[in-house]
Amino acid sequence: MKKLKSPAFWFCLTGILFIVSGCSEFTGIRQPLYDGQPVEPKTEAIEIYETSREITGAEKEYYLRHTFSDTIHQPSLDYADNEPVLLTTREYVIGEDVPAGRVSLLGNESVFTSDNYDIHPGNLVIYDEAGELYFENLFHSLYGPLVAQVDFIPGHTLEITGMDTEITAFYSAEFPEDPYVLMDLPEVIENQGFTEVQQPLAEIEEDVFMLAAGIYEVGVHLEPGTYEMTDVYAPHNTELFLFQGEDEPRVFELLLEQEVIFVEDGEPVEATEEDGEHPQIVLEDGDKIYPYYVHALVLEKVATN
Repeated sequence: MKKLKSPAFWFCLTGILFIVSGCSEFTGIRQPLYDGQPVEPKTEAIEIYETSREITGAEKEYYLRHTFSDTIHQPSLDYADNEPVLLTTREYVIGEDVPAGRVSLLGNESVFTSDNYDIHPGNLVIYDEAGELYFENLFHSLYGPLVAQVDFIPGHTLEITGMDTEITAFYSAEFPEDPYVLMDLPEVIENQGFTEVQQPLAEIEEDVFMLAAGIYEVGVHLEPGTYEMTDVYAPHNTELFLFQGEDEPRVFELLLEQEVIFVEDGEPVEATEEDGEHPQIVLEDGDKIYPYYVHALVLEKVATN
């Protein structure tokens, strides 16, 4: 007697025929959809981002949270021969309450432990006479940079909010040997000898520069050229604004360094310089750059314009 096939056999056979019939009409990978509408990849924007991490197109507006002051385009000020000034929680008019000039800013350290609670965080914002943003920074030991370098332009308003905030403005390119001369450094930090601070702008190797948060002029603080953005130290991913002429600033995303592992023959292999290139930025004479909210941005000059 002939043995009949089981129901499971016929179920599997039906499924296979269904799949094969579907594949006969396969025309390729389905086009991506958003809200039911086809999405076209922005090839040019993707290529620009892969080279320099520049944000272009409509997405750029998400990074321009404020209207920047036109005074950013002005030539940078010189360092004035003024004594340092201690800034606390209040509002200042530059040129009236504090002298104008280029300054290096240092915020005081904070200790958040219950045994040695001693905090001095502060948010500093500079507005122009029209109320438009010139510069902002959160001076915070854990969540923000403590060092910055900017211009104190006459007529601008300096607004500081925080808790027992202490920020010293030095009218010099570098901090002095005792940068905490006007501030009460938390005792536990002073006792441990952690009093050395990062300079706002330093050439750490030949053609390799480390910048703190701030606004810098190409041709004055940095030479024109093509630079690789090799390292970013910041509380989180952030951005660099590039001001050229009177145009709207260009925006470059600054991503924190992440370890990259490649797999070869099933084994993890550490990334090498040949496995990828650092994003590049071309800086022309007179440009202004604003690395936003960074402890340090490392730029390596790879070509002269």
